[in-house]
Amino acid sequence: MIAGIVAIIGRPNVGKSTLFNRMTRSTKAIVDDQPGVTRDRLFGTVSSVEDDDAGFLLIDTGGFETKDLYYQPFANNIVWEQTQQAITDADVVLMVLDGKTGVHPHDFQLVTYLKENGKNVIYVINKIDGREHEMNTLEFYELGVEKFTSVSAAHNRGVWDLCAEVESQLNNKTDLKEHRALVDGASKIAIIGRPNAGKSSILNRLCGEERSLVSDIAGTTRDTVDTNIIYNKKPYVLLDTAGVRRKKKIFDKIEGMSVMRSIRTIEDADVVVLVMAADEGLSDQDARLASLALDKYKPLLIVVNKWDLYPNKETNSSRDYAIEIHEKLRDAAYIPIIFASCLENQRIHKIMAAVEELCANYEKRVSTAKVNESLQRAVLAHTPAILRRYSKRVKFYFATQVSAKPPTIVVKCNVAEEIQESYKRFPCETP
Repeated sequence: MIAGIVAIIGRPNVGKSTLFNRMTRSTKAIVDDQPGVTRDRLFGTVSSVEDDDAGFLLIDTGGFETKDLYYQPFANNIVWEQTQQAITDADVVLMVLDGKTGVHPHDFQLVTYLKENGKNVIYVINKIDGREHEMNTLEFYELGVEKFTSVSAAHNRGVWDLCAEVESQLNNKTDLKEHRALVDGASKIAIIGRPNAGKSSILNRLCGEERSLVSDIAGTTRDTVDTNIIYNKKPYVLLDTAGVRRKKKIFDKIEGMSVMRSIRTIEDADVVVLVMAADEGLSDQDARLASLALDKYKPLLIVVNKWDLYPNKETNSSRDYAIEIHEKLRDAAYIPIIFASCLENQRIHKIMAAVEELCANYEKRVSTAKVNESLQRAVLAHTPAILRRYSKRVKFYFATQVSAKPPTIVVKCNVAEEIQESYKRFPCETP
């Protein structure tokens, strides 16, 4: 349980993400001088200033204006829709204003909107870096607001007092242990793929709301978006990542930062879901993403999205398509594949069922007796070759599982350094 929900809103580049990072003591939100960097809502937990076991949920929203700041009108409209959703969900709204640039016409519009909706609002004037800048706050009284809180998120000035003020308006401080236990014990599922493959659409289907931006404009998701869900009474965190392009197609610094964050998300995940577009096929970039997950020993699920758009489907189309994927990925013929259509809501329900099974296998521990039985079956099915260098055959003596996540098995043999990688994988794929 949490004490309440707090949303940070405001125009682009007023310092919302810097304030979010400062209050949550994290670097979840990408921070840059370029307006419009944050597009999806980001969620974080803020600990109480008095009690680490209490606090509130903080939402960072994208900056918006009535004109097209992003040079992508559709993205701009959806940012406003997500901001409206955050305002609706919030118990307290932090409207951030720019203390350096002063009052902006759009500030008046937003203040009016908040008053009409009867929200509990704390008006925060950011970028007040010292006492010499306090005079800058006076012009904001033009907005018809009686009280402001001045801070400098970049220099951590006044942030502690702001947190205390938020807590006082949330009325009740609720124990966060249950909430943290839920998040800490949850399996992390990274949803990866090229831009516009349908990652955010799938996430929204799985969690039942417009959680990530969805449009036909490639690259609308820039941050890694965390969403907590419960499936079969088990907690999961779905991580929707920015689409990963080839290096030469990464146009700007912000997108490059997002791609690096997506790669780090793969490293942190328990299961990786690779989303690809059926009408485009498995590209070299998709194959590289799959290899990246497998090289990190992550369970991988491939979702072929937009199956409704695949032309000339026949009875064996999905089987033939799966064979092509496995041929491109070579040693990964065991990877499960789901043919889905997010638009038509076809087979979306199978995704979490497959994820649940992969998570169970990822955490699985097998007795030493069963490990050795599996090893013996593998050796009988594929007898090791005689090593010319030693004029003898490889002998396996003993095997045991030493850890999980990923399941790691140590095998004792006579010439371990001579065993090829392909043979090392073979016992792992033997039922």
